[in-house]
Amino acid sequence: MTPNVTNDLPGFACHGGVARCRHVRSMQAFLAASFFLLVCAVPASAQTDAPPVETETAKLSPVVRELELSATVTSPRASQISTSVDGLVSAIYYDSGAEVKQGDLLLELDAEIEEAAYSQAEALTHQAEAELADSKRRLRIADKLASRNYGTQNEAEARAAEVEIDTAALESRKAELARRAAILERHKLRAPYDGIISERMAELGQWLATGTAAFELVAMKGLRIDAPVPQQYFAQVSKGAEASLVFDAIPGKTFPAKIGALIPVSDPDARTFTLRVLPVDENLPITPGMSARTKLKLKTGDEDVVVSRDALIRHPDGRITVWVVEEEDGVAQVKERKIEIGLAFGGMVQVLSGLKDGEQVVVRGNESLHEGQAVRLAS
Repeated sequence: MTPNVTNDLPGFACHGGVARCRHVRSMQAFLAASFFLLVCAVPASAQTDAPPVETETAKLSPVVRELELSATVTSPRASQISTSVDGLVSAIYYDSGAEVKQGDLLLELDAEIEEAAYSQAEALTHQAEAELADSKRRLRIADKLASRNYGTQNEAEARAAEVEIDTAALESRKAELARRAAILERHKLRAPYDGIISERMAELGQWLATGTAAFELVAMKGLRIDAPVPQQYFAQVSKGAEASLVFDAIPGKTFPAKIGALIPVSDPDARTFTLRVLPVDENLPITPGMSARTKLKLKTGDEDVVVSRDALIRHPDGRITVWVVEEEDGVAQVKERKIEIGLAFGGMVQVLSGLKDGEQVVVRGNESLHEGQAVRLAS
């Protein structure tokens, strides 16, 4: 008997009985199905192997110039204070580094002689008051006698004149008493405002002449930060605009601030003006003399396409590129695009050419991409 031969698939033949042929056909069907599944799975596997990336949309935005300046913390009040009269230092109540309040007594001069002069002026004032009281009493008597025709009108008028003279004398004595009190008070040196004594120059037993500095006092409230600014930026800076501050003494922190004042002529030779920046928080742990850096955002009036700095790829030859995501046949692919950049501000970069508004660029996962590579957009 001639054996049955089956050629259902190219390259496969069945020789033998019916049972054997059925077995061969089953194997052929299994292999065909496996081959079909393998072929269909290739695109899905390729899609699964695509690296995930994060993207953002390039967009038109106002371009801002960031200006960073070196600055110094300054006090609104810092002065050398002194007595307004000569005298010998008899008492000192505060030393360098002490915190004082307005009106606190810092130092006293020997005032023995002035105290005696004040006491004399006070006694003379009391005497003038008594004389005025007596002259007023005599005037009342003279007025009564004249009204009853027991005394002359001239006598009453003379008594009235005495009252006027004694009144003027009393006013003179009071003025002298006030002068002596003022001189006596000037032997006491008080703090003119709240602050910290940065230096004490007077010593106990020292003779202080009028105007000789006894203490240096620095106010610690309302501290401001002063920075020299080149004149070309003067027109772009406005009072009340936002700024930020970084202090070398407080590393790793940035503090909000605002522009408090513009001082037009600061250094004519250097062609700079002084920018005064005020921190929003007045309780920062800073002190006058500390170094600081302030960053300003100056509007340029221009509008351009901007992207995040993270989107930029900088090459050793100086080129700057970004990976742009484009869809082809429903698959997201990346294309390398060379761009030219302008100003950088707030983590963003101005793109002068090479990128359009609305295009998608990769900002995460762009380190090892290659041209035309399929990518998976991270959610």
